Amino acid sequence: MSMPDDWHVHYRDGNMLRMVTPLVRKRFWHTLAMPNLDPPIVTNERASAYKEAIHTSSPDEHDMYNKPTHVSLYLAETLDPQEVANAPEHVKAIKYYPAGLTTNSEKGITDPSALWTRGTRAHEVLCAAAEKKIVVCLHAADGKNAHGVELDPYDQEPHFMAESLPRIRDAHPKLKISAEHLSTKQGADYMLKHGGPLLGCSLTAHHLLLDRRDVFRGGFRPHRSWMPAIQSIEHTEALRDLAGKGLPFVWLGSDSAPHSQAKKESDCCASGVMMAHAGIELYAEAFDNMNALDDRFENFACRNGARFFNVTDGHKDKKRPSIHLQRLKWKVRKPFMVWNDTDELQHYDVVPFRLGEEIEWTLS
Repeated sequence: MSMPDDWHVHYRDGNMLRMVTPLVRKRFWHTLAMPNLDPPIVTNERASAYKEAIHTSSPDEHDMYNKPTHVSLYLAETLDPQEVANAPEHVKAIKYYPAGLTTNSEKGITDPSALWTRGTRAHEVLCAAAEKKIVVCLHAADGKNAHGVELDPYDQEPHFMAESLPRIRDAHPKLKISAEHLSTKQGADYMLKHGGPLLGCSLTAHHLLLDRRDVFRGGFRPHRSWMPAIQSIEHTEALRDLAGKGLPFVWLGSDSAPHSQAKKESDCCASGVMMAHAGIELYAEAFDNMNALDDRFENFACRNGARFFNVTDGHKDKKRPSIHLQRLKWKVRKPFMVWNDTDELQHYDVVPFRLGEEIEWTLS
């Protein structure tokens, strides 16, 4: 098959970036880097610097420069609409984070109504994105309801799909929107009804492979804890049904989001899971389970996202290569070691998805 794309990847920074990048770029052609660093990426200058950092973090810089890297801006209260209007070609998205609902989202938007209320900075940013034809990637969750009452984490996405997303779309009818890492039947149903040229979604392998029972089987498993929270089996089945239909507005976004083992196995478990070590192999397993390992898989992985984000392979030196996947089991045997950024004598481990378990497909 053609080398696939990943339209939602957390490269992180520092030595974590240097560990993650070769794993991602071995498997994916176009990638979209998320902006929730500390501090977040809110200027084009920082976005360009981050793209350069990703390129130079690979052992083979020439190979990296031939692989298209796209960067997103963080929809913070401080994001200037003029930055969006002047965004360079490699800035393909604005990422919306509801404040406090996931990793490094503290600078996100505290009141989602700002997205559809005229006169707010967030509304102006979305208007600029629509004019520039930049995609707005939504962490599709609400922290509170209209009365200010905190929502159950399992209700955050359904509330957003029912209450917030329709208002955003009404306020910005020309805006391209991607609902990121859908996790619920409500999200899948909304996409089936409304998805099209201006509205699409990404799906993760971990939301397609597991359901909520897997988090608690034998005790709480922190390395299966991420946001949006994994739901019960009927939601997983709805996501599989959505992915298996071969629709053009559904694409691959791994949401690979590594954390140190200490942050995952702590009193306040960090949300996210590292998928980069088997980023495409796990999707192959998911689609194989759905009997959809055909053109539907290649379109989902290689074409749909690129079309929505309006990118082409273009230059002859950037021709998209092929990869070969084979049905061959292998075991994830050990964590990944990362040297500490501030103390070169210290290191920490990152636990990948399925550590100690087998993966059904191999990239050869």
